[in-house]
Amino acid sequence: MHKKTVSRILLATLLTSMLTLAHHHQLILVQYPIAYAQASTSSEMDVVGLVNGSRAYGYDLELENIALSNLAFRSGGSIGANDTANWIKAQFESFGLETWLEPFEFTTWDLTSEPSLIIDEDGNLGTIDDQTVISSFQCEHLSWPTPSGGAFADLVVLPLPAAANRGEIGMNPIDMTVWNAIDTTGKILLIGKEVRWAGSWASIFYNKIYAQPPAALVYTWWYDWMSFTPAMFGSASGRLLELPAGDVNYEDGLWIRNRESAVNVLAQVVIASVIGSGTHYNVVGRISGYKNPEKIVIISGHYDTVMTSGFCDNGAGTAGVIELAAVITEAIQKGIYKPRYTLLFIAFADEEFWLVGSINYVSQHKAEMANITAVLNLDCIGSDEIRVSETNSVDGFDLDQVVIEAGQDLGISVGLAPPGGSDHETFRDPVWANDLYYGMWGLDANISDATPVESSAILDSYPLLYSDKWYTGTPGWIHTEYDNSTSTQTLSWVEVEDLENSIKVAALTTIRISPDVAHLLGDFDGDGDIDYDDIVYFVDAYIKYWSGQGKDPQCDFDNDCDIDYDDILIFVTAYIDYWTP
Repeated sequence: MHKKTVSRILLATLLTSMLTLAHHHQLILVQYPIAYAQASTSSEMDVVGLVNGSRAYGYDLELENIALSNLAFRSGGSIGANDTANWIKAQFESFGLETWLEPFEFTTWDLTSEPSLIIDEDGNLGTIDDQTVISSFQCEHLSWPTPSGGAFADLVVLPLPAAANRGEIGMNPIDMTVWNAIDTTGKILLIGKEVRWAGSWASIFYNKIYAQPPAALVYTWWYDWMSFTPAMFGSASGRLLELPAGDVNYEDGLWIRNRESAVNVLAQVVIASVIGSGTHYNVVGRISGYKNPEKIVIISGHYDTVMTSGFCDNGAGTAGVIELAAVITEAIQKGIYKPRYTLLFIAFADEEFWLVGSINYVSQHKAEMANITAVLNLDCIGSDEIRVSETNSVDGFDLDQVVIEAGQDLGISVGLAPPGGSDHETFRDPVWANDLYYGMWGLDANISDATPVESSAILDSYPLLYSDKWYTGTPGWIHTEYDNSTSTQTLSWVEVEDLENSIKVAALTTIRISPDVAHLLGDFDGDGDIDYDDIVYFVDAYIKYWSGQGKDPQCDFDNDCDIDYDDILIFVTAYIDYWTP
């Protein structure tokens, strides 16, 4: 429908009259962003009601199946990652989204065979009776390869000082007499991963292996109070030392230590990694906005993993993005929602490469950054407690508060978390992201001059890490082998209800950031405009209310049982927002 041509002077007069009528209330003038000026509407709840946690969990299972079908899981640039990108694209297309893959060239890493660690006692790989295969061994993410046939050498152990708990890490000095007596050059080195937790210990360790480079490095948990968690795999951690590196759990590490102390054993490490350069893909699905298509709201999540199946990190977040795309398209088809702004559903590659996917996206879309209204990034949703990262208010719009209030309206608690941690931070602070890219990869992404999107936040959940046990009493399992669907039953990890609640909060947040043009706040006659007729309607309802003729509930925007100064401000804000290009 075409907007009616209305005298600007007449409109200004009417709006002024509305404010004049309320002068006796003496209330403080405040901004009411359109995105969350009103309480939940029936149309909002109709959209949120389309969210299906079981369906989203099913998407996560499919993502897990792809990961488990590939030796490098869904690590960026691997076969598993590319299979995942194509699968996500197919899901978006099945909903009717305009969909494409956005390629960029970057370092690739994959495996041609399963990593292995064998402990050998007679020094002859041809005899197997004396050999023990360490089943918990897995290589580090982006590990350097071993030579063809593996690295076969003496196994040595660098002991760590006594520490009764994590608070004692670093308190006792490393026994340099023992360490100096052990030459790690060309050996298979076993060491507790806790060595990296104290600066003084870490410095000695790194100096040791730089001076005496081992043939391969095997990490374990050294202390029995770490036996509750399996091995932890860091993001791109295998490339940092440019050595073949892997991990075993506490039990296997303890067995190796005890065996080495009894018998001089050798070890064979095989890590058949292939490091190269190739194409990576961000996956984008678009729903064009119905009033201001040039304005953009991004709903995102990364689909890559470290050396795990990544059920929570970030299969759950990716499943959430897919579910939201399904929900929004269904709502549009049913005529219960039409987004004002363009919605982009983006599955980023390479977050575990230190935000490489989102950094390349921003690099390719710098010209659009000023048009991005908000970025809501779903990463590691589905644990017990939902959190949103803090954001600053921008022209009266504060994304973290929109998310928190969406949760309140749904009866779902949402806590605050500090900024950082995932792909949204590339949008919020491009200068920092550019520095990170250079620091990790020695490359300039050329995004330092990109317009920041301050309304960028992560929606995640808690607990996430094994270390959360020390703060809440309950550990999380991302970046460990427990980050899988089996843990839903055994460890109450990423349960359907928790996943659904996170997606519902994201759904309500999305439709408040990009409000429904078909049900505009203040469009009382439902003609798709906020115009002269709606002003007359509101003024009439206001006068009738204060003359004792009853209340029109449509005009009590803040649901405080009055049609008062606050409601005038909300309506004026809606009118101005609608007529502002």
